[in-house]
Amino acid sequence: MGIDTCDDSAHWRAASAQSGRVSHVSTDPRRRRPGHARARLGALLGWFEQETRVTVVDLNTTGDGAGLYDSLGFAPPRRPSLQLRTAGPWA
Repeated sequence: MGIDTCDDSAHWRAASAQSGRVSHVSTDPRRRRPGHARARLGALLGWFEQETRVTVVDLNTTGDGAGLYDSLGFAPPRRPSLQLRTAGPWA
């Protein structure tokens, strides 16, 4: 599990808001169901709440993790996220 950002410059949020980002949450398929991801993510969310000024935490999910994130209070963003893939020389 990783944190990509803890950012207070997101242009569309209120000036006093700070955002956090959770990335790369994964559990070995043989070790799923005993609550490892829930415990680690719960600790990370507690850290965001108690030790930072983060007011919004973002993450992207797959179908495998959707139930966990829903149960922790994650919801679709107020504003949809868009992405453009260009055909640059590195593509």
